[in-house]
Amino acid sequence: MKSLLNGLLVMVLGACGPGTDATVPLAAPDRASFELEAAPLLAKRCGDVACHGTERHAFALYAVGRRRLRAADTFSSKPLTAAELDANFLATLGFLDAPAPVDTTLLRKALGMGHGGDAVFAHPSDPECQAVLRWLR
Repeated sequence: MKSLLNGLLVMVLGACGPGTDATVPLAAPDRASFELEAAPLLAKRCGDVACHGTERHAFALYAVGRRRLRAADTFSSKPLTAAELDANFLATLGFLDAPAPVDTTLLRKALGMGHGGDAVFAHPSDPECQAVLRWLR
């Protein structure tokens, strides 16, 4: 009886712990390579005010010539500040919710799956999609 109770306890506690129905996120990729590889592409392809260049979206981005952290810099051609790049990095990390890069919400939506707008990348072989995948790996 005691072993049965211990087995049930393990099953119940295991069901409450991580890894059961919870999605295992992708390990956080490198911040420095984000700035070089992914940030420019995400800003260019997703940072327009009609897309993710607005705080109304969960995935909200800052971009040169568009939304900026300081309202006075909106439409400025100045490079993004460290704080803006950090905010874009953190926003992006929130969409890395699967262990395989191509299965993350970031890439699935960019490839048009469950995305409110058009596909950002036509296919995973798209060179810009490949650049984001390189960063994620």
